[in-house]
Amino acid sequence: APPAGPAGGYGTPPPAQFQPAMQPSVMQPGAPAAPAAAPAPPPAPAVPKPPANLTMDTVDTKDVKPAHQDIVKSITVLFRQCEAAAGSHPARKKEVDDASKRVSVLLWKLNRGDVSESVCGKLTQMCAALDAGDVAGATQVQVVMTTSDWDEASGFLTALKRLLKTKATLG
Repeated sequence: APPAGPAGGYGTPPPAQFQPAMQPSVMQPGAPAAPAAAPAPPPAPAVPKPPANLTMDTVDTKDVKPAHQDIVKSITVLFRQCEAAAGSHPARKKEVDDASKRVSVLLWKLNRGDVSESVCGKLTQMCAALDAGDVAGATQVQVVMTTSDWDEASGFLTALKRLLKTKATLG
């Protein structure tokens, strides 16, 4: 057995006389008090979730700000063109159904006023290019949004990318 030193070896209990040194806390006049634990912040208001089974056919857009109504119109036209082009092709129909869910959430958020001005500005640029027949220009704005606004826009950017890609093949 290894020899045990006066303080005991690794893994042995401390000697019985060992007592942790406790310093009584004495407040000095004029000394800053220890900061009290900050009260817990109030819970963030619950962010409403979009209705289940939201689609381009069921999304409500009646309260979209006038400045953003062109976004709704352009995206709806883009979606309807791609939906018609997909026809009964199973893979394309699945893509269009997915786009319907994702893009309808964007329109739902626009209706609630829950889309930042930064994203709305870029969507306005994208839709203006689209309305002018410039699919490449619209796609460029969509690509910019993937780097500048991903946190907010990731839910619908993939769907917009697919719709723009489909639109490009339609001419």
